[in-house]
Amino acid sequence: MKIFSGIVALLLATSSFAQVHETRWCGQQAAQEKLFSKRHGSMADAQQAAQELEEYTDLYESDRSGDNEIYYIPVVFHVIHNNGPENISDEQIQNAVSIMTRDFRKQNPDITAVHDDFQNIAADCHIEFKLATKDPQGNCHTGINRIVSTLTNDGYNDEMKELSYWPRSKYLNIWVCADIDGAAGFSNYPSSVSASWEAFLDGIVVRSNYVGNIGTGSESRSRTLTHEAGHWLNLMHLWGDSNDPGDPNNCGMSDQVTDTPQTIGHTSCNINAATCGSVRDNVQNYMEYSYCSNMFTNGQRARMRAALTSSVAQRNQLITQNNLIATGVINPPLCAAAFSSSQTTTCVGEAVNFEDDSYNGVTTWTWDFGDGETLSGNNPNLHQHPVHAYTEPGTYDVSLTVGNGTNTLTKTIQNYITVFPSSMIGENFSEGFEATWPNQNFAIDNQGGDLTFEVTPTAFFSGSKSLKLRNHGNTISGNTDILYTATFDLSNAANAQLSYKWAFANKTAVSSDQLIISYSGDCGNTWDVRRTRDAGSNLATAAPTNSQFTPANTDQWNGESLSIGFPSWLTDNFQARFEFIGRGGNNFYLDDINLTADFGVGVEEIRPVFVFGVYPNPSSGSMSLEIAVQNSEDISITLYNTTGQLCSSIYNGRIAPGKHILNIQKQAAGLYNIVVQKGSQRSVQKVIFE
Repeated sequence: MKIFSGIVALLLATSSFAQVHETRWCGQQAAQEKLFSKRHGSMADAQQAAQELEEYTDLYESDRSGDNEIYYIPVVFHVIHNNGPENISDEQIQNAVSIMTRDFRKQNPDITAVHDDFQNIAADCHIEFKLATKDPQGNCHTGINRIVSTLTNDGYNDEMKELSYWPRSKYLNIWVCADIDGAAGFSNYPSSVSASWEAFLDGIVVRSNYVGNIGTGSESRSRTLTHEAGHWLNLMHLWGDSNDPGDPNNCGMSDQVTDTPQTIGHTSCNINAATCGSVRDNVQNYMEYSYCSNMFTNGQRARMRAALTSSVAQRNQLITQNNLIATGVINPPLCAAAFSSSQTTTCVGEAVNFEDDSYNGVTTWTWDFGDGETLSGNNPNLHQHPVHAYTEPGTYDVSLTVGNGTNTLTKTIQNYITVFPSSMIGENFSEGFEATWPNQNFAIDNQGGDLTFEVTPTAFFSGSKSLKLRNHGNTISGNTDILYTATFDLSNAANAQLSYKWAFANKTAVSSDQLIISYSGDCGNTWDVRRTRDAGSNLATAAPTNSQFTPANTDQWNGESLSIGFPSWLTDNFQARFEFIGRGGNNFYLDDINLTADFGVGVEEIRPVFVFGVYPNPSSGSMSLEIAVQNSEDISITLYNTTGQLCSSIYNGRIAPGKHILNIQKQAAGLYNIVVQKGSQRSVQKVIFE
């Protein structure tokens, strides 16, 4: 409800702001407080701009409130991430933009649930949001930028916005981050950032799991951007300019909109509430916290359209024909043909899911899977997400040609898919990289498209060669290279073990490179992480060096043996993969990859009720013993020297089903036997302390 028009005197001049609460939805008020406290003069500028905008809004409401021209707003997303789940997918962002437009156009399916008292004033705002397809220089673009930074955890920090910003006169900037001190998102009012020197602060900041309703998002959180876009277009919360819903004092405050009843504000969906008199509250409004929001009112529509056609904070420049052409909202260019897939290694007969990543305005697709099979057409549901199964083993090129009705572009990736025969290897396997490379026993996924695994004669643990990944010059944090093994038939095997040797050094004392080893029992359709090694703890085998790292001797290598014991892995399509993620460290080396097992025996008769591995082995310090049991068992784990003397009782008692990691304290240098025993059944593994 619009109680009076003097908004300038209202709350922009106040120094009392809501406290930051862990569970609040919107952080607009806290953001405004931080803005005014850090930037002297901002409040005076905001007061003047607010006065101008309110006067303009009054004129718009009296003269143009019935205007139905559709206004298009070019949008750019800046995903600030630290290689975590906050690095959300393009698809999730596109989904979020479509939800914003749907809500502003009154096309949301739940619009029918609006209470009868408000059905007649629920508004189609005639505002649509469009991802930009051109950057500020006019180059083709997806409208999505990705920047790696720890500032993702500090969404209120102005420096986060400075990492990536496009002119606010051409784009609505939306920054996606991991955390905003507990808030879901925030946006400043146009008047709060009206000065030119505040332009880079203009836009919306939102937590990654409040974007869209797919991926890390959810239906209940998907209206956050609709709410924040309301603030960006000069809407207040229904109870006024505060972040304290439920406060009885809010009945004396105003949101400056004539058709929204006064309310104290809601954090739950009580659509029968009338908190400031006899008039029902508009609990389902997008500017509430009720989590059942599904409408704007006609009064809010007029206020937002006034803000969008006002020169305050350059909003009116966004919607011009020239800007819509410059940002690619009108006549989006066909920029690139691109694709990805669920996996780059597979087995004969296994389905591979492909994904079209082309942009923009694609209407036709032609896929060539490299085995003589093609797929063409203009049905997006079929051709954006095709599924293909290969019938013969081999390595295949894949091509995609896309068109927009005027132009076509083609992308071909050579040797993109490696298809292994099922049950390729059914015996003990050893790879020291001494023979031909690459060979049929391995496949590489070079996700960065740059330098990847290669055989080198300059370093090795044994023999005269090893596998090297030139990571020293990597400048892209998160660059990933994956080495896949061929398939193994472990369906009739016992005591299976995967062992390997590796060498790595950091450039400096601190880096965050990772080696992740995973197993699959279904030819790469699903993967279980078996071991994660981090540069900061257990990946480095030598002292940091800023020079190119090459291990000088075997002392600068380490090794371990990992068990393969769970039934989901003991199939005829077992694979292992070595995934290296580069984040500022040095070169990485692999050698002596071995898979050993008792093959061709009656598995059900001799498979032990436990499997275990010890790492690192050899070790100059303590060791970790990882054991997996299928059922709750009474077991003992003991350590003996070669003379049969008991050196340590590691565990004795009942152990629960699943995986467990136990510590083995450092022993005097020498050879030892670890014995795991259940009743008369025992398993022995040799270990070496150095």
